[in-house]
Amino acid sequence: MTLVGFKRMTIGVFDKETGKLGKQIVVEGKQDEGATVSAEISGLAKEATKVYGSNIAYYVSQKGTGDVSIDFGLLDLPENANDTILGYEVKNGISFVGENTEPPYCVVLLESEDLSGDTAMMAFFKGKFSQDGSTLNTTNNEAFEPEAETYTFTAVTSDADGDSNGQVMGKYVGKEEKTIAALKALAFPTAGE
Repeated sequence: MTLVGFKRMTIGVFDKETGKLGKQIVVEGKQDEGATVSAEISGLAKEATKVYGSNIAYYVSQKGTGDVSIDFGLLDLPENANDTILGYEVKNGISFVGENTEPPYCVVLLESEDLSGDTAMMAFFKGKFSQDGSTLNTTNNEAFEPEAETYTFTAVTSDADGDSNGQVMGKYVGKEEKTIAALKALAFPTAGE
């Protein structure tokens, strides 16, 4: 599947107390609300291991996934969204990072399209964001061109009820609105389910 563009990313944040989805953060290129730049997904396949028998490579073991993660390039993510997904504690307008910093679990829905213009969606049902550091650069007399900041999403297996249970990712490429809605509902089930 060849994807064209990275239209939108929706992040759902799980409430630590209830375990239910609460706040949603939509990153889609609206002024001062952040924009998607890139998403590099890795670990969808487990590394193949040859099993030997009768003096030959008899079997290839490769069931499941590897260490599924996504490296995102995001431009101008609002500070409140940044603090939320990274688990920063905010007191009196100051964001704190320390020994008690713990990101919440999140769900991520990525939207793009394929070469024929069909909708392409990937939902990662549960994981946590991290950002290892920040960079400060001096300016010069040239026009400023902001660079995307890097975030990493480390996925785990979903423990939700339904079709996503035991899964890391669900994807759909096509035009069927019913199927698109079904994937969105798996990623963001309605309150009370």
